[in-house]
Amino acid sequence: MKKFNIAALLLLVMLVVSYALPIAEASAAPTLEVQAKAGLTGKAKYQSVTPLQVTVKNNGADFSGDMAINAFNSYQAASALVVPIDIAAGEEKTFTLYLDGLADYGYSDDDVFAFYEGSIEKGKKVAYKGTKRLQANFLEENSVFIYTLTEKSDRLSAYLRLSQFVPSSKVEIFHLNQLKDYTLPDVAQGFAMANIIAVDEAAIADLSQKQQEALLTWVQDGGTLLLGGSEQINTTAGIFKEYLPLTLSQQTTSVSADSLKNLSGGGNFTQAIDVYTATENEGSIPVLKDNNTILAAKKKIGSGEIVQTTFSLGDEPLASMDGYAALTAKMIDLQSKSQQTVMQGGSTLDQLSYELGSINELFPSFEVSVSYMLIVIILYILVIGPLLYFVLKKMDKREHAWWVIPAISVVLSILLFIVGAKDRIVQPQVQQSAFFKVNEDSSLNGYYVESILTNRGGDFVVNADKSTTALAFRNNYNLSGTTGALHESSYIKENANGSTLTLRDLSYWSVQSFGGKTAAQNIGKMDVDLTLKDEKLSGTVKNNFPFALKDVTVISGTKEVQLGDIEPNAILKVDKEIKTTMLQKPTNFNNYNYDYPKTKEEVDPLRIDRMKSQALLLVENDKQPVITAWAEQAIVGVELGTSVKMSPISYFIQPFNGKVELSGPFTMKRNNFTYNLTTQSSNASFDKIDEQLNTWYLSDGVYELSIEMPDHFMDFVQSLNELTIANKDVKRMQLSIWNNATKDYEPFVDTKQVFTNNITQYFNEEGQLRLEIKFGPDQTGEQTKLPDIELKGVAK
Repeated sequence: MKKFNIAALLLLVMLVVSYALPIAEASAAPTLEVQAKAGLTGKAKYQSVTPLQVTVKNNGADFSGDMAINAFNSYQAASALVVPIDIAAGEEKTFTLYLDGLADYGYSDDDVFAFYEGSIEKGKKVAYKGTKRLQANFLEENSVFIYTLTEKSDRLSAYLRLSQFVPSSKVEIFHLNQLKDYTLPDVAQGFAMANIIAVDEAAIADLSQKQQEALLTWVQDGGTLLLGGSEQINTTAGIFKEYLPLTLSQQTTSVSADSLKNLSGGGNFTQAIDVYTATENEGSIPVLKDNNTILAAKKKIGSGEIVQTTFSLGDEPLASMDGYAALTAKMIDLQSKSQQTVMQGGSTLDQLSYELGSINELFPSFEVSVSYMLIVIILYILVIGPLLYFVLKKMDKREHAWWVIPAISVVLSILLFIVGAKDRIVQPQVQQSAFFKVNEDSSLNGYYVESILTNRGGDFVVNADKSTTALAFRNNYNLSGTTGALHESSYIKENANGSTLTLRDLSYWSVQSFGGKTAAQNIGKMDVDLTLKDEKLSGTVKNNFPFALKDVTVISGTKEVQLGDIEPNAILKVDKEIKTTMLQKPTNFNNYNYDYPKTKEEVDPLRIDRMKSQALLLVENDKQPVITAWAEQAIVGVELGTSVKMSPISYFIQPFNGKVELSGPFTMKRNNFTYNLTTQSSNASFDKIDEQLNTWYLSDGVYELSIEMPDHFMDFVQSLNELTIANKDVKRMQLSIWNNATKDYEPFVDTKQVFTNNITQYFNEEGQLRLEIKFGPDQTGEQTKLPDIELKGVAK
């Protein structure tokens, strides 16, 4: 009886302990609550890096591990961001992060956050409460985001009226100094959504060194920094002192209201303003100029620019005058900013995945030689048949054929496998396709796609430097949905040197691609000294890159002139015919070759052709001809964490100032001009079908068509004698032309309107004329043609 009582007591104690232990363990586990906000004041932009503020509160035991953010960057490009965090019991922390892009749609039912104690590789997953999906007010990629650094937002209240000058786009103003609990970023990603940053009476020199460097990197990547004039600008400009377009004096001069009206394109000004007298620094280009008085000038820095004014951005009386918004729109070229096809972020990587990635994933080792296989089969038959029979018969060993034949077959199969797969066994193979815009300061900005052909199964780690992003492309077979949370297929971890992309659980002999933006400083450029005269291009091109350039080509409009190859530091003499009377920006039309290569020799030419099509988008907003080339050189700052067999191709596109020598009469046709179409009514929309054929889709509505001469063309003109504009769709299209003298539109009377008197009144200082198009009603939905133009004149 006593033994039974002891046994029962022990059993009771064990039961109590078994129930108590999980409770104790549960009470000791971290209990995490998460609140997250995406965008800036809840707003985000498609195709742009997106700020993310994450607040994590720990109501349980200490937590030390990784936080994964399963945010999809786009349809094709997606990698989770993994951040190491430490949160003590009862502690609350806020993290400011930047996603390379954020799509407003998802492909998985998994939570956007995941937490792992220890590490994501080997740690235990911890549940959390709170934000399960990221939400933001997403604006179209052509929206213009303007950040300001000003102590009083009222000083720049005129910026709120900028939207009226780009009816087809939204203009969003963010006064960073006035945002609650906002800290100015110290990484360039923090400024990535901004097209323009305006600095009004704020000292950049007062920012930390990291914040100044981040701002400079943002400009080099394509941003526009607007600096207001002040007496101490050289001191307050900080890191930008050496890049200033202007040197301001202590003296001022007056600019009349009438001059401001003309400069702004018709804005209403009630009185004159005072501006600092200034001289242009090297590389400066005037933006606003009243005779010899400069109001604003710009200077290129990498792919971006600084616009500097000789007046304070927010001082009275200018700040409160109605025309100030029009002057600002002109000064920052707002219309061009809203028309930009900015190649960044999500959808660009989608495009690269579709059009370049599919070709980049074709490795030469995939090709199977039919003739080689036939020879092997024939030799095999000869060995197994007559030859083997003859040998065994001579040796009187024919009874051994039963095991000799299978043994020879196995040995031959192994030899065939080793010979055919030797490239796939030794090390991974990598193909890198990158294209770059070459800037005036020898820096490069561009995009890349890199494909890995694995030689084993498991994880592969890619290291990227600070100037390069890396996102995994989703395999085509997995587009309908993910097999798990995003971080289970790929994730990014940032570090002091850049970031690492981990591609998880890749299959043996599989292909995985990734890509992103990339930049490099002080790599090199081509020195181009070319002159066009009598339809002949002559001069020199020097290769300042430290490697050879192949297939150097000049592109002007639809014309391409191949110049040849150039060794490093060599000079190529040019004397080529080109059937054109002027040099102009490339005409971007759909010339994609969608055929797949039939042999391995066709793969690289097709890679180059696809890169060329993408690279032309990088110079879409430039007004100059370009020179292109490619090299078998790896420039992108990414490296696989193991030795690889690399096959890189880098494609370069560089705008240049071509000289033109014209003499006597000339005639300019439509393809010599650049067309820019914008909507002027909220219900209007358009789509360019083929720029070369001038075919478009237009919905009913009002549009403005800007027709622009080649850059600096008016410098060669003595007189303009005849302007002809033809309406190519009379039934659906009504045309009017803007008169810069009367500041009004003049309706067309004839289908083909011919102007012979005072033609210059229709062209502004930049060589642009503006047409108003009223399109509709249209019941057909068929494509249309925009107006045709012809200009006759006499050169100096």
